[in-house]
Amino acid sequence: MDFKQITFWGLIMKRKRLITTIITAALTASIALSGCGNLGPTGTTKVSTNEKQILNIIGYDFNSLDPGKVADAQSFTAMTNVYEGLMKEVVNEKGESHNEFAGAEKVDISEDKLTYTFHLRKDAVWTDGKPVTAKDYVYAWKRIIDPKTAAPYMNLMDDINVKGAKEIIEAVNAKKDKSEIDKLLLDFGVKAKDDYTFVVTLSKPTPYFTNVLCFKSLAPVREDKVKEQGDKFGSDPISTVYNGPFVISEYAKGSKIVYKKNDKYWNAKNVKLEQANGTIVTEPSTLVKLFENKELDVVNASKDDLDKLKEESKKGQYQYVTRKESRACFNYYNVTSSVLKNAKIRLALSLALDRQEFLNVVYKSYLPSNGYIGNGVSCGDKEYRKAVQEPLKNVKDDPKKLFEEGLKEEGIDDASKVSLKLLLGVQTAESKATGDYLAKLYKDKFGINIKQEFTPDAQTYYKDRTDGNFDICNGGWAAAYDDVSTFFTVFRTGDANNDGKYSNKEYDELINKAGIENDNEKRLDLYKKAEEMLIAKDAAVMPTYYTELNQFRQNYVKNFTVPKFGPYYDLSTAYIEGKEK
Repeated sequence: MDFKQITFWGLIMKRKRLITTIITAALTASIALSGCGNLGPTGTTKVSTNEKQILNIIGYDFNSLDPGKVADAQSFTAMTNVYEGLMKEVVNEKGESHNEFAGAEKVDISEDKLTYTFHLRKDAVWTDGKPVTAKDYVYAWKRIIDPKTAAPYMNLMDDINVKGAKEIIEAVNAKKDKSEIDKLLLDFGVKAKDDYTFVVTLSKPTPYFTNVLCFKSLAPVREDKVKEQGDKFGSDPISTVYNGPFVISEYAKGSKIVYKKNDKYWNAKNVKLEQANGTIVTEPSTLVKLFENKELDVVNASKDDLDKLKEESKKGQYQYVTRKESRACFNYYNVTSSVLKNAKIRLALSLALDRQEFLNVVYKSYLPSNGYIGNGVSCGDKEYRKAVQEPLKNVKDDPKKLFEEGLKEEGIDDASKVSLKLLLGVQTAESKATGDYLAKLYKDKFGINIKQEFTPDAQTYYKDRTDGNFDICNGGWAAAYDDVSTFFTVFRTGDANNDGKYSNKEYDELINKAGIENDNEKRLDLYKKAEEMLIAKDAAVMPTYYTELNQFRQNYVKNFTVPKFGPYYDLSTAYIEGKEK
């Protein structure tokens, strides 16, 4: 999931004996990873307080509130608080996460692990009072795989091996007639057995299938609302219907977003916040000032602000929460543009970067990266980053020599003739410092020119990036769910999120094989080879750093949740206690 900054079924099958299961620890070990380690019932929060339950937080603009059209962390943050899928991620005070049932109450899994029968809760309703039914899930999942939707996570259905997804995607890639694709859609492996029974059939056992179920692109969608609003569906938060703990009651682009408690939410009695006011500001130092003035209740910090707030938190003035995160930051290369068609030049630019020095100058925090996969992301029973050495650490080439060889291969005899457009997004002190650092680095090292490009807002940045309007683009990726595949599929040929247009058939084959491999050691080795190809051999991206959470909260803020995978926060457990009036 980008944080720059993702029906009806006519298949006839033999009846399979189902094992009625409330997932046990033993089964969890085989079908779920650490992000989905506990499939127990949703817990309750007992809060005894008469205080005003209003929280002031950082707000984010969203690109859409349409689950089928979203691929950025800002939009997923909004959707996490207003939508609910079959399951949800729950994080404890130590930052450990697991999944709990949410829109579903339980699941039956067939002996061959190909059929998942979800029993939906009957007390879940949309904000207009209509029940959330299995047909809403069928429509949502089928809509993602339907090419008419142009969903950025269309390939996810194939990655989790939903029956029929592979055939549909192959037909789309082969530009088959619409009529042929529509026939294939009829056999797509999801169906509503009745109003409250949602059945998913897989083409092959998929050990990480349950890990994906908290991903908000898989939330239910109302077909009548999509047909009623057409292309505008998801653009107006007021006219959208929700099934989550909050609704968006106010929104002004670039200014504010207001969440109000959804009294029709099935678990509303355990949602303590009545309102969360999101202030949309992009400059980190401004946000820290608002926090110090108690106009914000939660803030992230870096550079000098981080040191200052850490000292104040030691004195008990604030709560300080820190941990490694799964997000990985890197620079995309547009491998179709300019001299960046040359892998030697791309690798030289990557090797020339002193990542620790870069972080010291720009952030004074975070962790230097020599690989693509962030911390805490699982591959079977192992944490990928702990099991696999970062590929750039094995590369000993001289960047200057590589660069000169690349220029010669491109027929360029004067490096000063090379000018690269660096897309940095909205201008802040940090993005400007990033641009200045890289511009000076590459001028000094190679004699080339870097043109820094800033955008007026995040939406323009996303469009420029998607349109390939860059040579190098400052960006990153966050694990949408707890499996390493969520990172690797991004750079598969033709993936909707592959903004750098990288394409290598050997890489595609490695990813596709890993997606269906049940032997975890073999799967780990396939992904290791893919990362080496992506980062060291083809140098399709330039790793920069892994993020870590450095968050400060006013002392009266309780149970504020930062999910390990996906959004920036989940407000459903937060509350206020002990705030001075």
